[in-house]
Amino acid sequence: MKFQIPLTPGAVTQFLLRVVTCLAVLSFLSQMSLYFLPEYPSRDYFVKAFNVDAERNIPTLYSFLALLFSSLLLGAIAYAKNLDSCRYKQHWKILSFIFLYLSIDEAGQLHEKLIDPTRSLLNATGFLYFTWIVPFGFLVAIFLLSYTKFLLHLPVSTRKLFVAASALYIGGAIGMEIPGGYLASTTGKESVPYLIVATIEESLEMLGIVVFIHALISYIKTYLGGVSLNIYIPGKNTQVTDSQNTDLPALSEPANTNLLR
Repeated sequence: MKFQIPLTPGAVTQFLLRVVTCLAVLSFLSQMSLYFLPEYPSRDYFVKAFNVDAERNIPTLYSFLALLFSSLLLGAIAYAKNLDSCRYKQHWKILSFIFLYLSIDEAGQLHEKLIDPTRSLLNATGFLYFTWIVPFGFLVAIFLLSYTKFLLHLPVSTRKLFVAASALYIGGAIGMEIPGGYLASTTGKESVPYLIVATIEESLEMLGIVVFIHALISYIKTYLGGVSLNIYIPGKNTQVTDSQNTDLPALSEPANTNLLR
């Protein structure tokens, strides 16, 4: 028996928004319970499990899967663009690899390993307390400049969503890390102001990925035939197969004479 579940932009986005909202609210409430509620059973476990600013917990798993899903969607688009000999096929491939790295980084917190070496090198305190933003900020600037033509060639609706997703994600990851670093170095990571800023930071990052996934699925649906999930329930003498059917024909985007190519 075969079930086909179409992955529509609206349904996926609504589901992800609910998950992000729940994670942000649970994280904030659990952190505040440390200060304003008496001790309750499994308090420490609950706080650690839902803290969006911690590692190896439920929010980390969600972010890893969301970034990995983005990488898979980008890879599917890159495959279709390669069949179509699109001028920007390499840009899609590179984006897929970037998001694969981001998912691995999220799981292993690789960027945080740069904090101590760069902090010692720059003798940084205050707003640059989380010094990983210096090298990564430089790389982000180079990336944005190198992808300007790629961005301008996209359909207007996709371009706007890409810009919104980038603003949310970078604004959270780097922008909110600056006041967060100042608070961490002055009041400590256990202070209420820092916990509020950290929650906002992580929420913006998760929202940015939701917008990006919405943009990718909308793009695939409009220009590449759509994406669906095929689930096979085996009968006798059959094997179980779970596969993602991208159904991506090599279709060209409509001409857009107002965009730079």
